[in-house]
Amino acid sequence: MPKVAILGGTGFIGGELSKIFEANDFDLVLLGRGLNQNGVRRYGQVNLFDPESLKGALQKEKPDIVISTAWDTEPGKFWTSELNVKYRNSTLNFAELAFKEDVSTFIGLGTVSEYGENPGYCNASTSALKKTDIYSKAKIETGLLLESLSLKFGTKTHWARIFQAFGPNEKKQRYIPSLISTLQQKNRFFVKTPNFVLDWIHTEDIASAIYYGYANSMNHFLDVGTGIGTSVTDLSNMICSKFNFDTDLLDYTQALPNNKIAVVDKYSPLLANGWAPKYSLSDRVDSLE
Repeated sequence: MPKVAILGGTGFIGGELSKIFEANDFDLVLLGRGLNQNGVRRYGQVNLFDPESLKGALQKEKPDIVISTAWDTEPGKFWTSELNVKYRNSTLNFAELAFKEDVSTFIGLGTVSEYGENPGYCNASTSALKKTDIYSKAKIETGLLLESLSLKFGTKTHWARIFQAFGPNEKKQRYIPSLISTLQQKNRFFVKTPNFVLDWIHTEDIASAIYYGYANSMNHFLDVGTGIGTSVTDLSNMICSKFNFDTDLLDYTQALPNNKIAVVDKYSPLLANGWAPKYSLSDRVDSLE
């Protein structure tokens, strides 16, 4: 039975990755800083910033695949945080340690932000990368250097650029949880970017796409999105309909005039190869609690 070790395997995206690899008959090892949890078969106490803990876990568990989901995602702060440099260096160090311990595949998580502030329709094979802040710069550099490491060691890597993720266990400050909690209290919610057209993708589909890329031996860079753009306004109205919220509570008085499109192009490798999300956005919204 092949073995996958996931750093952050109980988190927002990592939790879904754990489910899909285990469902496909992988022996699952969860790596993190917490203690053993109910329902987790194996758990190593590991810190991305502690190379010895990483090396010890790799030598003990001997995984075939390593996935690292760890990064600074503190809302409002991660864009400009110097921690991005630390995460870049530590992720690359983790990959090199893994390859030295005969790990065959290393998977890391990138971001749509690597394409800039208003990238349009994005294709991992052709779209330009733009370093607009320390976060996107660190992510771009990590993805490129990870690919170089794979060539050096003759191993397989994937850098999955995640588009507009949402789903269970999302931080309450993010758009959808914030919208729902505010309207549940019958307070006004300020929609500041109504004209942003984004590729909203559920975390279950993110995990499905990453697994598909691995199982089909696709190239290093993967755009992980649905290929369908939905405006912030349309999504907000969709959520109001689902929960019977009063749409008059959606306040556009502070709306920015900016337009933005950030959607995966239908010819981007993952979509062109046949992967598709399991459910539509409206179905996913209907499943929100």
